[in-house]
Amino acid sequence: MSAEDVAQLVLRERQSRDRGRYEEVAACFAEDSVVKMSWFSGSGAGFVRATRDMAGRGDLAVHHPGPPSVRIDQDRALVELTLVIERRIDVDEVEADIASACRSQYRAQYGADGVWRIVRITMTWLHESRTPATTTGGRKDRFA
Repeated sequence: MSAEDVAQLVLRERQSRDRGRYEEVAACFAEDSVVKMSWFSGSGAGFVRATRDMAGRGDLAVHHPGPPSVRIDQDRALVELTLVIERRIDVDEVEADIASACRSQYRAQYGADGVWRIVRITMTWLHESRTPATTTGGRKDRFA
């Protein structure tokens, strides 16, 4: 029941999500887990389904987690970290990169099976920036 085990759980959930390993993401969550974010509020299982659906539509993101801070109290843990989420979006037919910064809190429970699982994720949006994805800042059809 080490802090490293809990930190790796959180990092594995984020990386597996980015890599499309949805079974691995699902295995990180407790059965009665809750996820609350700007775009989703529901169960861990529902979050995994919504994530898979989002990726299926081509709406992909990359998560850059900061160093996790872990506090353990017996069989419960709280992990806090900052996170930057990068996505490519379309703004008036101009591709732009958006970077959203947020503060994340993960609550985990150590189960009778000897495995840490996420029971709650809460993310709070802090700020975001948008940058044209091309140096010309031109429209997609500029060279068509």
